[in-house]
Amino acid sequence: MVNRSRKVLFGGLALVVALVVTGCNANSGPTESTSDGTATAMESVPTGGTLHYLSRRANESWETANAQMVPTSRLRWVHRGLTSWQTFPDKETILTPDLATDTGTTDDGGKTWTFTLKDDLLFSDGTPITAADVKYGVERSFAPMFQGGLGYHKTLLVGAEDYEGPYDGEELDSIEVVDDQTIVFHLNRPFGNWPWIVSMPAFAPVPAAADTEPETYGEHPVASGPYMITEYSKGSQAVLERNPHWDEKTDDVRFAGPDKIVVDMGLNNDTIVQRLIDDKGDDKDAISNALISPSQFQRIESDPSISDRLANGPSGYFRYLALNMKSPELADVRVRQAINFALNKAEVQSVYGGPKFGGQISSTIMTPGMPGYEEFDLYDGGDKGDVDKAKKLLADAGVTDLTLSLTYPTDVSAIEEKEALSIKNSLEKAGITVELNGLDSDTWYELVSSGGGDYDMTTSGWGADFPSGMSTIQPLFASSEIGNGGGNASNYSNPDVDAAIDAAISEPDLDKAGEMWAAIDRQIMEDAPIVPILVQRTQALAGSNIVNYFIPAYPPFANELVVGISE
Repeated sequence: MVNRSRKVLFGGLALVVALVVTGCNANSGPTESTSDGTATAMESVPTGGTLHYLSRRANESWETANAQMVPTSRLRWVHRGLTSWQTFPDKETILTPDLATDTGTTDDGGKTWTFTLKDDLLFSDGTPITAADVKYGVERSFAPMFQGGLGYHKTLLVGAEDYEGPYDGEELDSIEVVDDQTIVFHLNRPFGNWPWIVSMPAFAPVPAAADTEPETYGEHPVASGPYMITEYSKGSQAVLERNPHWDEKTDDVRFAGPDKIVVDMGLNNDTIVQRLIDDKGDDKDAISNALISPSQFQRIESDPSISDRLANGPSGYFRYLALNMKSPELADVRVRQAINFALNKAEVQSVYGGPKFGGQISSTIMTPGMPGYEEFDLYDGGDKGDVDKAKKLLADAGVTDLTLSLTYPTDVSAIEEKEALSIKNSLEKAGITVELNGLDSDTWYELVSSGGGDYDMTTSGWGADFPSGMSTIQPLFASSEIGNGGGNASNYSNPDVDAAIDAAISEPDLDKAGEMWAAIDRQIMEDAPIVPILVQRTQALAGSNIVNYFIPAYPPFANELVVGISE
């Protein structure tokens, strides 16, 4: 998903690369070895204390029908799903059963998926969690009042295109409840990543009898996770306390260390970071979703008592320059290849804060941590580019006096303009004149998602919703994603690539699918519709009493379900 004016996505499949090095993750606590010798995150945290969550969001809600949060987020303090994710500071993220006994079975190549619920699962009110509650939770995500959210299921379930939720008494027949513990999903096509899809928020169980006021259900939902909301003041504060009916023996992904969690909403971003830097009072027991600025990062890095509490992710958002295939000036692949050689990625990296804060230079579409990821560089001009190779390619193409427009959003942050200027400087050294066209983010998004040719290049960013090459490659490069609000900003259309994407999506063997996505990555880069620039890092700061706080290779966020508070 776009990490600017479109929804921010994260996403995946079993992660392959463990890039975390010693000292990169704050207060990570002890580790132990598995049977294969791989270090894992510790399996428990101290019990007790009050965790404080400092949120820059104007309002925190535990509504699942339109949520975009990944399964390691605070939404999952309250809600469980059929599957979930286990993350580690030093090895791949894995898909794991949550409410279900396994990660799903299919006997027809991925078109029909069956899940069986574990025994003796209870909601916070003491009633059993059943397959019908899961079905109802998914169905309500189709209601018009719940716009947005992670909606892969809305295009995959049979009959979903005409369904508008359960509030008029209608059911979605493609979600079949066999009995209290068995649920079957009927898809309109084979889809190998369905076990990851059912880890998304909409698949949390919701008892229909409790959904009497849907608009405010997210303020006091019936909990299936280890915490329930006992106090809620919209836009101000929420208090979560232990769910007495949650059974840790059925839950492998939530450590539930704190006795209580207090969520303060609508705080100023920089103020949150400063409070965590100062580390006083309750802030010693705090975590947050605040973004750290380059200047704050410098302060943190200069003081070991602060930097020891910093989690610095090894991977993150994919930052790239899209080359519009509908632009006559970019029709020749040699011109697009020349731009790949000409770009000084190290200069752009410095704009974002350098290698430690800003991110690692990239040459591929898939990012480290994605299953099947392979490192390669078809246009190896070094981090600073190769102007001579760029000029030769332009000469071979018979191109002189090339002028290209570079469109970018101006109202997201000051970095976008600095990035555009850096790109302009790089390309002009290769003899390419660049005209900058800054637009407000709404206008920019309408332009680059329209499928038109009224721009030559645009900067953009993307984060996968789940760990699979599909979650980046399909939305950015499939022909179906050109125009109509799609994410294919390059207007790239290649029938062979479309066929390969379709085959990889349908492959139920996820290891094989990972290899297929890696091959598609290389296939696309041979056509050079983009210039990969960076894999942007993410950072998070925690209070000094927080333990087991780390950012894995995927997703690029701290796992909020596994932290504890030291005495």
